[in-house]
Amino acid sequence: MAKKQVLWFLVALGIGLTACNDNQKESPATGSITIHIRHTVDGNPLITDSLMYTNEAGNHYLINEIQWFISDISLVADDGSNIALDADNSAYYVDTDIPESMRIQAGMPVPAGHYKGIAFTFGLDEANNISNRFVNPPESFMFWPEYLGGGYHYMKLNGKWINEDGLKAPFNFHLGTGQIYAGSDRDILFDFGASSQYLHCEGFHPPQNLSPVVAFVPNYFRVNLTGTDASLIDGGNLELIIEMQVENWFRTPNTYDHNVWGGSIMQQQDALKSASENGHDVFIVKPLN
Repeated sequence: MAKKQVLWFLVALGIGLTACNDNQKESPATGSITIHIRHTVDGNPLITDSLMYTNEAGNHYLINEIQWFISDISLVADDGSNIALDADNSAYYVDTDIPESMRIQAGMPVPAGHYKGIAFTFGLDEANNISNRFVNPPESFMFWPEYLGGGYHYMKLNGKWINEDGLKAPFNFHLGTGQIYAGSDRDILFDFGASSQYLHCEGFHPPQNLSPVVAFVPNYFRVNLTGTDASLIDGGNLELIIEMQVENWFRTPNTYDHNVWGGSIMQQQDALKSASENGHDVFIVKPLN
């Protein structure tokens, strides 16, 4: 009887070891992804606080800083499927004044294999763009006023340009939710109060009173970039660069003129729409050399 028990124990142990080996063999090959964010103008690294750039409309301008959100990042496999790099509704804050913000590490392992592209949302979609989501600065300073739709800026691109009077004037190229206002024949229903409430919303100086908003317009957009031709090996780390070509915000299909739109566009849906449409070719992706 004891011999039979020993025999059965050895058989069970063998089956267990075989199952463990099979599980090990079936474990998928995975690696990690690191994304480096770069900002360029005309193919060269962005230089801030220097009046050295000219846009398509002929505006001479400088850039002080760029702050923006990138969200829902995924790799695009050869078969066209998307592989998420993080949990649902993921969002990352990027700031040209904070070097560590321009390095994004994927939060989840990624299947090893060949990838032809990357996709992401510029800004924040409705599921991500929830007021009070970020309680600490610098992300909290990206808030978008509640009466203008709430949530957060998609981007603050702040700088100065030489206006038609030959003077250096500030511009706040801020993208976020747009508004449709009631006609001028409607009574003024909203009192913004003192604009000092919006100190962390640079360039936004609302009038004391404002016509009522009848609809909000989301201006975020999805970016799909191909041509990476990158492979991730088991246990490896694939490093990619997402580059923002700043000059293209002002180029195509709409020639963006600071003299037309002025220094602040948060309450000008036509300007926000024009800028968002120009975002179609702002970004490129390439492997890190």
